[in-house]
Amino acid sequence: MFGFLIDHLIFKPLRKFTLGMGGLFRWSFFQLLNVSIEEKYPKSLEYYWNNEDDSIDKYGFNTAQKNLFAGFMLFICFIILIEKFEG
Repeated sequence: MFGFLIDHLIFKPLRKFTLGMGGLFRWSFFQLLNVSIEEKYPKSLEYYWNNEDDSIDKYGFNTAQKNLFAGFMLFICFIILIEKFEG
């Protein structure tokens, strides 16, 4: 029972937040590439936020895995940036 509460109160909102931030970061990064280099990446924000899509890309990852990785990397970069400013 306690594990169920921890899962629904802590882990699911944290995962949803990380997936959302990762998707938003990937969208903004690829829009920057579209403007600066060439128009070859999707422009739709829904494409980057579609975490229920289980289609695998050519590298073996789905959208949720890419968003989770980008979200964790963004979180780690924020921690390093805060450490740099404080220290």
